[in-house]
Amino acid sequence: MNFRSPFLPWLLLGAQLLPESELFAAPAAPPSHASTTPGAEPTAQFPNGNDERATALRDSGNQAMLEMRYADALVAYQRAAELSPNYSGVLYSIARAHQMLGEFTQALRALEQFEQQASPQTKAKVGQLDQLFADLRSRVGTLQLTCNVTGARVLVRDRVIGTTPLPATRLPAGSATLDLELDGFFPLHRDIVVPGGGALSLELDLHARLSSAMLIVRTVPGGARIAVDGQPQGTSSPSVELALLAGNHRISAVREGYEDASVPIVLSAGTTRSVQLELERSRPLSSRWWFWAGAGAVVAGGVALTVALLTERPADKGTLSPQQISAPLVRF
Repeated sequence: MNFRSPFLPWLLLGAQLLPESELFAAPAAPPSHASTTPGAEPTAQFPNGNDERATALRDSGNQAMLEMRYADALVAYQRAAELSPNYSGVLYSIARAHQMLGEFTQALRALEQFEQQASPQTKAKVGQLDQLFADLRSRVGTLQLTCNVTGARVLVRDRVIGTTPLPATRLPAGSATLDLELDGFFPLHRDIVVPGGGALSLELDLHARLSSAMLIVRTVPGGARIAVDGQPQGTSSPSVELALLAGNHRISAVREGYEDASVPIVLSAGTTRSVQLELERSRPLSSRWWFWAGAGAVVAGGVALTVALLTERPADKGTLSPQQISAPLVRF
């Protein structure tokens, strides 16, 4: 069966395509004295007495890759690596299996280990290794998170990735959900975007239930910009969840095409409260009473001015007696 993959160019060796049997195979065994040479590549015979089992697992993984059974291939490669931790060649195969499964952070980690441990001869068998690195790095971003409390569980895409303080952590690039959870504190939820090849820095605070309350703000219609005490808090799509200190607050919502809405609220510690603001569509200028009142005043003033300009008055007495000149009086 031919191996069909958009990543085949990375398997080029110079200008020659490696045979299918060598796509994921271990490098050829060097002379026996190479194993004692500092920095030499470990042999393909999988030392430590596990060579036959490891070789069989490697071959099984190769066949699974050719048949596009990437999960099975990954299991076989990982078991081979466990049997022979010093064999670096299988790390490349592990990276490729992760890549085909869409597990780009794991693929990048395995490929970095391969680059660090493999000999130049082994690396030379992998065509365009730099291009493979560039592709994987573009699919992975780094999360840099700081929090005001320690021990909070950090979940990304509903999976726990650690606790605070969280070291810089690689994540698949793209849209994701982030949650912080800790007993005695209100949970925190954020929608984030992990930049491919970049880093996302967040500073988040958890609020203790003893002194804070949870506020859920919705608007009808949604999509309004929400502010609390004049501070922007996000968009109601469909809602905004906020942990706030207990006490008095003012909630406001703004959306283009609608009248602004605002309401005061009092929050009690340890409680959760929901507020819904209904926004009214902005009325056209012509529908407002003060518009017509002003327009009426302008019209009335215009009529009076027109009458004043066009009404014929008695002629003023001229200096050329006894004649009089009769004409509309226009004053500038």
